[in-house]
Amino acid sequence: MKNLKTLMVISKVKFLKKRIPLAIRWQITDRCVSQCRYCSIWKTNVKELSTQKILEILREISICGTRKISFSGGEPLLRDDVGEIITYCKKLGISPEINSTGYFLEKRIKEIKDLDLLKISLDGPAEINELSRGKKESYQWAINAASCAQANNIRFIFTTTLTKFNIDYVEDVMRLAKSYNTLVAFQPLKEIGYENIATENLDSLAPTQDVFKKTINLLIRYKKKKELSMRNSLGGLRHIYNWPCYEKIKCWGGKIFCMISASGEVSPCDRIRYTNPLPNCAEIGFQKAFNSLPPLPSCAGCGFCGSIELNYLMSFKFNNLGTMRKIVT
Repeated sequence: MKNLKTLMVISKVKFLKKRIPLAIRWQITDRCVSQCRYCSIWKTNVKELSTQKILEILREISICGTRKISFSGGEPLLRDDVGEIITYCKKLGISPEINSTGYFLEKRIKEIKDLDLLKISLDGPAEINELSRGKKESYQWAINAASCAQANNIRFIFTTTLTKFNIDYVEDVMRLAKSYNTLVAFQPLKEIGYENIATENLDSLAPTQDVFKKTINLLIRYKKKKELSMRNSLGGLRHIYNWPCYEKIKCWGGKIFCMISASGEVSPCDRIRYTNPLPNCAEIGFQKAFNSLPPLPSCAGCGFCGSIELNYLMSFKFNNLGTMRKIVT
């Protein structure tokens, strides 16, 4: 039934030109305990939305056809009301997820009992993770969070951003995921667009293209062997093989998925710089903001797991349906 409803939404968006936000990523705070080399969000000073305003927007979103919201940041667990937000989201029939460093999770575990998926950032073994994320304790945060989530029956996966520091450690992360009987999603480097703040030069963090392709080929071989510790689909891995210049695939950002910033701005994608102000759902309501999104400007393409799979599904590339069940059901 859930898959049928999802296919009905996809058909309405694709053939009837409707806008239905099936999936949303909501950056509910810019505050963060990490200082990742590839992300400078922790340098921002944005006024966050109040609990009341977030719950109000969630009520609007619930009537728009949204099936899943991934709350990110910054570090969402730094918000005192994160448990209330998750529980309310679940009551509305929307599946709540969180992207987290794992920081403070053990003390908040009872509050987030209604979470459907915890995505724990982990960029490699302890010394590599600490080098990448700028905090000596960061590896232990992730491990403690994984163990705590497992003990409390909260589904979780790891997410790994591929840089020159950890490109040789993908098998280590896969083994760790396998030891927890869970998955890891590998993501290529991509600058965050609309924050309009300087990040460390991504070129200085990037692996060479030859090394990157060698690593993706390795992951493809694992995937062909039915390696179950990877969230990336085979099609998704083949797509990111050509990073940073991807093969063209129609992007449905702003049509079937969108992003919300900590201050309430709605965008088709947060990896693109926009020349004009974006609509703010805290000011004009979510439905109006979503329906007035600007067209997507041209870009080099996307390598992010969730976006790739949604775009593939919109193209009726059903060989990725196994992965899609983990994303939209």
